[in-house]
Amino acid sequence: MTGPGTAETFPLPEDAMDVADFVRLLRAVKLWAGDPSLETLRRRTGVATSTLSDAFNPQRRRLPPLELIRSVVRACGADAAQSARWEQAWRSTRGREGGAPGLGRAATGAAAQADWTPRQLPPDVAGFTGRSDALVALSGVRGNAPVTVITGTAGVGKTALAVHWAHQMAGHHPDGQLYLDLRGRAGDAALTVTEALSVLLQSLGVPGERIPVDLPLQMGLYRSVLAQRRMLVVLDNAADAAHVRPLLPGGPDCHVLVTSRDALTGLVVREGAARITLHTFAPAESRQLLTTQLGQERVAAEPEAVEELAELCAHLPLALRIAGANLASRPAQSVSGMIAELGGTDLLAQLRVVGDPETAVAAAFDLSYRSLSPEASRLFRMLGVMPGPEASREAAAVLLDRGLDAAVPELDELLAAHLLFEPRPGRYRSHDLLALYARRLARTEPAEVREPALHRLLSWYLLSVDAATQLIMPGFWVVFPEDVQLVGSPHAFDEPRDAEHWLTVELANLTVAVGHVAEHGPAPFAWHLAHALRGYFTSYRTNVDALAVGRTGLRAAEAVDHPLGRGLCHMSLGFAAGAIGDSDAAIDEFNAAKVQFARVGYTRGLAAAWNDTAEACITQGRLREAHTHICNALEFHVSYTPSRAIHHATTAEIFRIQGHHDLAQQHVKQAAALAAQSGAAQILAIAALEAGLTALAMGRFAEAEESLTECRNLAEFVGSELNHYDALAALACLCVRTGRASEALEWIEPLRELIARGVVGFAPEDLAEVSIVETYLATDRLDQALTVGRAALSRRVEIGHGLTATRLRLSLGRVHAARGDLAAARSLWKDALPHTIEESLPERAVIERLLSAGSAAAGEG
Repeated sequence: MTGPGTAETFPLPEDAMDVADFVRLLRAVKLWAGDPSLETLRRRTGVATSTLSDAFNPQRRRLPPLELIRSVVRACGADAAQSARWEQAWRSTRGREGGAPGLGRAATGAAAQADWTPRQLPPDVAGFTGRSDALVALSGVRGNAPVTVITGTAGVGKTALAVHWAHQMAGHHPDGQLYLDLRGRAGDAALTVTEALSVLLQSLGVPGERIPVDLPLQMGLYRSVLAQRRMLVVLDNAADAAHVRPLLPGGPDCHVLVTSRDALTGLVVREGAARITLHTFAPAESRQLLTTQLGQERVAAEPEAVEELAELCAHLPLALRIAGANLASRPAQSVSGMIAELGGTDLLAQLRVVGDPETAVAAAFDLSYRSLSPEASRLFRMLGVMPGPEASREAAAVLLDRGLDAAVPELDELLAAHLLFEPRPGRYRSHDLLALYARRLARTEPAEVREPALHRLLSWYLLSVDAATQLIMPGFWVVFPEDVQLVGSPHAFDEPRDAEHWLTVELANLTVAVGHVAEHGPAPFAWHLAHALRGYFTSYRTNVDALAVGRTGLRAAEAVDHPLGRGLCHMSLGFAAGAIGDSDAAIDEFNAAKVQFARVGYTRGLAAAWNDTAEACITQGRLREAHTHICNALEFHVSYTPSRAIHHATTAEIFRIQGHHDLAQQHVKQAAALAAQSGAAQILAIAALEAGLTALAMGRFAEAEESLTECRNLAEFVGSELNHYDALAALACLCVRTGRASEALEWIEPLRELIARGVVGFAPEDLAEVSIVETYLATDRLDQALTVGRAALSRRVEIGHGLTATRLRLSLGRVHAARGDLAAARSLWKDALPHTIEESLPERAVIERLLSAGSAAAGEG
């Protein structure tokens, strides 16, 4: 058997040959290459099958053209030296034929070639749509740069745009338009620079036998021919800058338009090329393209399905054209029906044209992928292991099993090849179809490669979430799994704001990772990540994500009946329920967590669950029950300093609300000492808040102001809007109590902005709306007080926040009394009284005095 890689050497001609011997040896080259079909050679050379068939005909009397010989021997595996040997033999044989005419007018200079005007542009794309911005940009740079590069990912429509614009610009280039497909896409062999120059020169009228062999002479002739001509040269599918640079004319009146999947940065730097990068279509452009293919009536009949089809195709023009063409060929098929077909199968396998294997999305991606270096192709496969949509440089390093500080130059190669794009500095992603393609490639890796890579990534996630949480919410506890061994190191954070930013940026990846491991494993990461994220969700109130992640983690833990995992996820769900105002559901989740923690004797978890139940009860106004729960928390938890500081702060809060100020003061001191011992800014802020509120309740105003100011400063340092919310509300209360109502107005303005954005405080006792109403009352802004107070009361009653509702009724009653509406005031106070009696709240005495004092006393109150 002959062919590339066999022992038989590549057939080479002798100089002394006649035409018949030359053709017979050319046929031997084809056999040596495995006897490819004429159709295969057509794809490799770009030469028509009929022309190829004629070239191999042993009966022919004249030599085939030199350019055809070059293309055929290169397509059959000849290297540069072997190709040069064939060219030399062709010239020798041609000379003996007497077929070596002079250069003639085709090579004697620009003046002699004035009547040769190539018009080589392919037909314009039928129904070309979109790209209005790119067309404007192309026209803008034509006169300012000698070269324009159109670059972008596979299937994004680079060639279509280039050809469409070239047709529009043909009138500006009266001496002709050259078009050459350089085939630089890692499929069949790309044209060499020598081959490309030979084709271009022959297109300009230079006979093949008069084209020099040496590259510098070819370049000189090419530039000489174009020196005085106004021509547009379109070079399609360039591999890299070196593939294009020798093909650039030297004269000022030519413009070169290059398309490439490579960024061709070298041309931009050295030749001053302008670069236009194409991205996937905007939704409106996708709809326009599908309308062109399917017709307005069909699109208008299923507008939502058309949008879904465009999303499924990732707004990639090639995918849209294939889907649209396939759908147009089936007029009885609905758009929604095609979506169901595509969604139920291998999507990439379906995005193809039957009978034309090269017109397929996966085939286009293959060409880009095969052009990568081994290291970059490995990273692309590893990115397919990653569950989430977006990678950082650190994540890429982790996937490649490198240190977190290691360079990852492969990212730059993937960016240059447009297999990745950079939506934000340092963040890398692919569009949905490329991501699907990467996952397909990842499955070709053996399990012993894929699984450790995923494990490293998940470990990095969990370690980094813990490190971030220790900065933004130090009292929060993250349990490291005993059922999976963590590897590697976390991301390094300098301050709380860095930690918050990292968590915000990575949140999409983290939530997707929870869902992925819950379904595919390793399952323990599902519940540990879900619980670890609770610190972030609690601090930044991303409630929808919190509920989704908590439920996903819980399902994974329940599937294997893992008590610790179930307990952790119940805790997460309890906090999420509390954040949306459902205190009853929160308490149910905390109670469920206690059951699971008790199964494995996890006392730290039990302490946290009792504390969180107490806080939910405070919010509901059930202070006696809250006291029982917090006592249990203190009994279970005797070791972890930050959480124990919180437990004492919660205990002080309960005693203060009940009016037991001395007992509250005792626990304030313990909370402050433990917070100082922890050194955590947020724990210090929590302790300072309770110290300030307790001092305020005891009438120690200077002491209260000092503590509350410290709380506000710490909240700003941590970057916690929750703690800032609490500090602003407390400072407004202090100012009203000390007769500084105008200063209170300054505190409630930023507080109202936080409320408008859905931010709530960290403390279970929510003072914000009461502070705002009291501030407006003190500044005689009674209408504003009523507007804010009524809306707040309605909402608090609806979600069962009994303590805040009672206090709002008391404050709103005072507002009505100030307006002279004692009936409305007394109605509100009567509604508030039962709760104060039931819980023995100090507000009971205030309300009873207001109700019994009559209208004059009520007005004074």
